[in-house]
Amino acid sequence: PDYQFVVVSEPNREFLWILSRTPALGDATLSGIKTRLTARGFDIAKLQFKPHSAK
Repeated sequence: PDYQFVVVSEPNREFLWILSRTPALGDATLSGIKTRLTARGFDIAKLQFKPHSAK
């Protein structure tokens, strides 16, 4: 598949990872991900973002 990001969680929705092929996701992409996560019952207020740099 040709994807740019993936969202991974576990059944209890206690842990969640957003993995991207690039060091940063665009604002529109991240907003869309958050909207879909909220619709699926995830508490996005608990999300923590860590900065990454290109190597």
